[in-house]
Amino acid sequence: MSTMIQGVKEYIAACPLLKEIPLKARHVDWTSGDANNYGIMFDSDNLVKPFISGGGKHEYNFTLFVRKFAKEDADRLENSEFVERLQDWCGKQNSTKNFPVMPKGCTPTKLSAVNGSLFERDKTGNTGLYQIQFKLNYIKSGG
Repeated sequence: MSTMIQGVKEYIAACPLLKEIPLKARHVDWTSGDANNYGIMFDSDNLVKPFISGGGKHEYNFTLFVRKFAKEDADRLENSEFVERLQDWCGKQNSTKNFPVMPKGCTPTKLSAVNGSLFERDKTGNTGLYQIQFKLNYIKSGG
């Protein structure tokens, strides 16, 4: 894998929960206004602890935005449950050390999903944009 975002994109695309949505599109850095699409937004890649020998501990942050129908209360309840299950899925992936494929010299150590919530509703009230924030901790070798 040559880039972090490519590894994350492929990892998220393989999530079985996203197969529950009749996806119309997958995006990076945006989502469309139509229901049934998602976008992965890169937030930051922070050096948490440098190593004397070079490299260090890093934290790669990204957010998954999923746009779904949210017109009725039943839709919004189902969507909120979806967000909870996606966070649980991430926890299970972390427990089994099933991480995204990363560029050479980068070794993932932990993945967490936090702050899952409704981010916004569209002006018509027909769709909701749900967000889940991810943190991917990894070790980057020096040199």
